[in-house]
Amino acid sequence: MTTIIDVAKQAQVSKSTVSRVISGNGYVSQESREKVLDAMEALAYSPNLIARNLQSGETKTIGFLAHGFIDPLGIFLESFISIAKKYNYYVTLYFTGGDKKKEIEALNQMKYKQLDGLFILTRANKWEIIEPYSIYGPIATWHRIDSERIYSSYVDHYSGYLRSLDYLFQRGYRSIGHVLGNYENLNTKARIKAIDDFHQTKNLSFNDEWIFYDKSRLDNGLSIAQRWHNMTEKTDAMAFYTDSVAAGFISELQNLGYSVPEDVAVIGFDNSEISRLMHITTVDYSIKRQAENSFIYIHNQLNQEKIPEQEMNVKLIERQTVPLRKL
Repeated sequence: MTTIIDVAKQAQVSKSTVSRVISGNGYVSQESREKVLDAMEALAYSPNLIARNLQSGETKTIGFLAHGFIDPLGIFLESFISIAKKYNYYVTLYFTGGDKKKEIEALNQMKYKQLDGLFILTRANKWEIIEPYSIYGPIATWHRIDSERIYSSYVDHYSGYLRSLDYLFQRGYRSIGHVLGNYENLNTKARIKAIDDFHQTKNLSFNDEWIFYDKSRLDNGLSIAQRWHNMTEKTDAMAFYTDSVAAGFISELQNLGYSVPEDVAVIGFDNSEISRLMHITTVDYSIKRQAENSFIYIHNQLNQEKIPEQEMNVKLIERQTVPLRKL
């Protein structure tokens, strides 16, 4: 059985240096830290959690992983930190910038017992790369995935999006554009099914030019506004998968001389702060409870408890960007 002494020999450092790397207490140079981590990886060494708990207890820290700032992050992170604090846990935020290597480094913090568990808001690696790390601690996400090893606190985007489209139809809109997320995501696929079912049920024609895919969220509302401006057959309404992109779309349209909702109606998704500031009609899909349920899962796994999850509901928030339209 590999011991801390074996790791020290492999890394050519002292036993105390290895101990400081594992515990996270005390100074260790970056060079020595990398030597120790490489040695632990080479020897497949994982610190004994029970022994460590006897000495200093759990880390009582959960990692929160994201590419960077996106509109729902503030709401989600605030709710996650709030409930973690209630149960005496800390939250460490990791911004990866979409870098796969940095994401793996964060996952390794569970392997080396620097974190007790991890929540993933946005990911860079494929799920099959991430899943094996669940042996080191519980992992949760708000992405919609089918996995026995990673908890998914998702809301059914099919019903939520179909509700958006039905609402637009009831308000008098017949040509509707759709701004969707990454086409590989299950939530995007659920929305595509909602679009197909909606047009079949309402017997409406559809133009492929009316679907836009967005992977990054960054400035894409502006580019979509430009594309809408150049369309030969403009839609009279646009449905967005997130409020931040909807807000960018509205802002750029105003620069182009258009008026929302007079020239085009807009409905978002998230019920984030930006939708309230810009009076955007949107869909609230219990983002706060998604955060709470994700933490509850991690907490229950770590403590062998059965705290019940919060019920999640989808509701439409009516504001100013979808007025009643005369047919």
